[in-house]
Amino acid sequence: MDEPRVSAADRERALRELSQHFGDGRLTLTEFEDRSATAAAATYPEQLAELFVDLPAATPPFASIRASVGVSPLAILTASITMTAVLLFIATGNTLWLLLLTGAAMILVVRRVG
Repeated sequence: MDEPRVSAADRERALRELSQHFGDGRLTLTEFEDRSATAAAATYPEQLAELFVDLPAATPPFASIRASVGVSPLAILTASITMTAVLLFIATGNTLWLLLLTGAAMILVVRRVG
């Protein structure tokens, strides 16, 4: 493939959009889990675009997105932890995941900034 690789921000955006479609009832839990795993492992924009071919588009297609520049590793890590917490909460219905993992992300930020 000659196209540029997707960024972590692109994968996070795909996960947010999949979560929205799941919340709107367009995806079953199994479809959501499968597509989320594919989005997390995606390398190229086409891999992300394929996840949304049967869903209404909320934003421009992933195939036209270029990699983001200037995102700090801490921002990526905290966003990833927060998305994991949300996905675990949705999958299990247990709010403990939100509290623990979001708290861990906040501790990372406070230690890094402070």
